[in-house]
Amino acid sequence: MGNTSATILGIAQDGGVPHPGCYCKTCEEYSKNNMRISPTSLGIKDGEQFHLVDVSRDLDRQLRIIGIQTVTDIWLTHGHLGHIDGLGLFGKEVMNSKGINLHASYSMMELIQNTPNLKKMIQKGIFIPCQFNSNEVIQSSDTLTITPIQVPHRDEFTDTHGFIFEGPTKSLFHLPDHDSWKETLETAGNENVHDWFSSLNIEIILLDGTFWSKNELSRQKDVPHPPILESLELLGNKKEQNYDIYFIHINHTNPLLNPNSNEIRILNDSGWKLSKEGDEFPL
Repeated sequence: MGNTSATILGIAQDGGVPHPGCYCKTCEEYSKNNMRISPTSLGIKDGEQFHLVDVSRDLDRQLRIIGIQTVTDIWLTHGHLGHIDGLGLFGKEVMNSKGINLHASYSMMELIQNTPNLKKMIQKGIFIPCQFNSNEVIQSSDTLTITPIQVPHRDEFTDTHGFIFEGPTKSLFHLPDHDSWKETLETAGNENVHDWFSSLNIEIILLDGTFWSKNELSRQKDVPHPPILESLELLGNKKEQNYDIYFIHINHTNPLLNPNSNEIRILNDSGWKLSKEGDEFPL
């Protein structure tokens, strides 16, 4: 691997697996066998810098996956629970960190400033606020650029972004959450998924795969995400594309978590993939 690389640190929806308060077959199986999947998070190594995308309550477990002790930069996609509920772990009660660059949109920064314990962490110098703007390329180092891409997603508290990380040889698009392909493609100004991905000039896509089907959860209309079945219909089977797609942000109800399921066979047959914690991609 080169000096710039990305590692998947979690692939679950915000609640993780096993999911708190759930005793479904999947959660019971994972609990019984002492297995766990952490909420979606991504780590980017770039020389001496380490960028953490979203911060879950499983921070210790996730940093151990990659063997990192010091986080230099944090990038927040949006303000939903599983993406920010580990921020407090950098405070004096736990890690007692200092000087971490905290990258967030204007509305995400507003939420932080209006959350007393997080505001105090900025005042104490634990976090250094670094506001970004949608679609503006950020030159993080000589070997890494980062571009926030805004997408529509239940923006009760903040807006929502994916991030493109471009290294010396490859680029990766991290998109754990969005509401629907119709809204996202309209926002992007593209007519189909492949046109959009091609326009972004990316080789690796980590894509919202929260649910397999549209009726998986009784309250699913309240937590909109494009079902993987719909994504596969729009994508078709992998052919001549210059990019690979790995599904992330998997809800505990998603049958892809069963390695023997028919659904995992359908996905594998399509040529697209389910991501795994620890997957590493040179950039």
